[in-house]
Amino acid sequence: MRKATKLTLAATMSAAALFAAAGPAAASNTSVTGAAAYYDPNRNNFGLQDTKADGNSVFIEYWINEVKQPRIVNYNGNGSWRDYVVTVGEGGALRWKLCVDISFSPDRCSGMVYDRV
Repeated sequence: MRKATKLTLAATMSAAALFAAAGPAAASNTSVTGAAAYYDPNRNNFGLQDTKADGNSVFIEYWINEVKQPRIVNYNGNGSWRDYVVTVGEGGALRWKLCVDISFSPDRCSGMVYDRV
């Protein structure tokens, strides 16, 4: 009787692991010196944080189905977060990058991140 219980428990745990693996998509994140950001595909939501008291704003540039969208900018300074919900392009291809806006110099940007809206 004990072997049957262990086998049943093992089979149940294996099935649960399969369902967990097929669950919602995980959030993507990236950072550069002075900024951090994420995209949560389950909520179609970007989060953008300024992480350095340097006077520079931070922003996200993003494209849906290769069409550039308006920048998401956080002007609120060190430690502040800005959340932004993407309301267009449901199911479309999303690519985005995080940047620090540096006056009179090239912006400091992350590599491109690829997701789905």
